Amino acid sequence: MFRLAWRNLLRTPGRSLTTLGVVALVVFLSLLFLSVYAGAFDAFLRLILERTGHLVVRVEGYREKEDLEGLAFTPPPLDLPPGATLEGALEGAALLIAGERSRAVSLTGLEPEAFRREKRALSAGRLPEAPGEALLGEALARALRVGLGDEVVAYAPGGLGLGVYPFRVVGLLDLPETQLEARTLLVPLEDAQLLLAPGRVTLLRVWLPGVGLYEMAPLEALKGELSPRLPGLSVETWLEANPLYAALLPLYDVVMGVYVGIFFALAGLILLNALYLSLVERIREFGLLAALGLTGRRVMALVLWESLLLVGVGAGVGLLLGLGVHLTLADGFRLPLPQALLEQYREFGLPEVLYGRLSPKDLLLTLGYAVGVAVLAALWPAYLASRLEPVEAMRYVP
Repeated sequence: MFRLAWRNLLRTPGRSLTTLGVVALVVFLSLLFLSVYAGAFDAFLRLILERTGHLVVRVEGYREKEDLEGLAFTPPPLDLPPGATLEGALEGAALLIAGERSRAVSLTGLEPEAFRREKRALSAGRLPEAPGEALLGEALARALRVGLGDEVVAYAPGGLGLGVYPFRVVGLLDLPETQLEARTLLVPLEDAQLLLAPGRVTLLRVWLPGVGLYEMAPLEALKGELSPRLPGLSVETWLEANPLYAALLPLYDVVMGVYVGIFFALAGLILLNALYLSLVERIREFGLLAALGLTGRRVMALVLWESLLLVGVGAGVGLLLGLGVHLTLADGFRLPLPQALLEQYREFGLPEVLYGRLSPKDLLLTLGYAVGVAVLAALWPAYLASRLEPVEAMRYVP
């Protein structure tokens, strides 16, 4: 049956090669799409992880609290694994004054390492290097009519600290959202504590060495160790601290499956057309085979073998090409975006160089679709061929 199916395909080399080429192209494009999209998705999640930390420590019920006194806490001693790093931050509200102008701002006190992560968004000036220096969002600077070297005063009465503190603008930030840019003030952590809450923070970030992007087991283990030792505080993994992005992870496979399925649905229509045309051209031949004793099941098997051979060879070619391109993408690539889109891409802090990723699950998804399309596209022509009456089929004139 296999040899007969192969011979039938070779009788129409033009149509067979065209169909084979379409299947190979679909498999190739599917692997390319999965590799590029996974690289972009990984870069986005790494950015979230970089800003959140592997673990985040806050007061319990922080989402329901709004006052700084309820959100701030004194950093407790943490027993962390070797190589782990700990970083505190203090977030609060203040009124920023420059001359006769003032704006309500979200003031964040950061440690030096956190400032270095903000360097990608720096559009002018430099990072703070001494007490009393600050970074402003460009929109906030325009609203206050201040520039590099100008002095602003943060006013936060009713808090636990001094309530008023002067800063010198040393850098401007170009952030992805104008609304965020218009209320962002970043200052050294010690200055923020003097202004708002001496010796306190509103969150602690923990980074663990050698933990992969999707490795959650070490994070859950450390969370389980720390939580009982920190009464009144909540320990969350970076995904728990970002529930919106955590909800995207289960949808990733679904979205990828739908997109790849669309590619293969188009390939299936072309394969169905090729098999149906082949059936029409060989009606008399099928009638003769039936008259010689070939059962309907074996006729169906013959058509299915033809479909599987076409898809199998095409998928093999597409797989080789796709993996070859993926190996190049895995070493790093730049998205070919127009300059305007590239500027927006940079504002979000995403890296310009991405790294393609293909998992065994992606390969199984692609090959599974290929086999499924081969079977589904062959079912109808195979059924029609198996139902042909031998005498009527041998009398058929195209």
